[in-house]
Amino acid sequence: MKYKLLLLTFIGFYSILSNAQGLALSSEVSRNTNFYSSEKNSSRKDSIQSKTTKFFIAYDLGEAIFNQFKSLGGEVGVGFKNDHLFRMSFTHLFLTEEHLSSDFVKAVDGENVEGKQFGFELFYDFPVFFKGLYIAPSVGYYDHEYRHTISNEKVQQSSFTVGGAISFVETDILKVKGLYYRVSLPLRYTLDPIEETQLGDATIKSNQFDNNIWFFVGFQF
Repeated sequence: MKYKLLLLTFIGFYSILSNAQGLALSSEVSRNTNFYSSEKNSSRKDSIQSKTTKFFIAYDLGEAIFNQFKSLGGEVGVGFKNDHLFRMSFTHLFLTEEHLSSDFVKAVDGENVEGKQFGFELFYDFPVFFKGLYIAPSVGYYDHEYRHTISNEKVQQSSFTVGGAISFVETDILKVKGLYYRVSLPLRYTLDPIEETQLGDATIKSNQFDNNIWFFVGFQF
């Protein structure tokens, strides 16, 4: 009888030790699996974080130069994970006589006319062909005013616009993290345009189709 009890006791201890070793091994495997899973999740999170949305803001240096820095214009927006952009440009310009009558703008035929422009425009940019090149549909709203500096006659008009733009952007320029520039060429159709108008000895041309060149310089973060 006592030998049977001894045998049962030995079998019991052996079973306990075996189960303990199994539990320890299972715990170690589980710990390693959790550690690997944690590292994998952390790596995935880092990867996701590296592709998060980015915000940006910039000043329009192009129109500022054309108009002797008598302007305040720029853009703000957000870049998404798929490299699409949603941005808003804003413009408040005091247009010089030289700029309005230049061969590039041709908004005024004649002399002694200055102008103002205020407006904003929304763009949704899609990347095309190669990195940095975008096309975008747009909607906007603009106020225009032209004034003859001698006769003081004025013409004013406000209108919504629809159109599009092609632009090129480059980031981390001069090896500065987040510093970028964008060259943008918008073309817009004015829904309620200024009709061709005479101011003194100058002619204000219709702005049914309007365009300009923007050169934004700013930061994304």
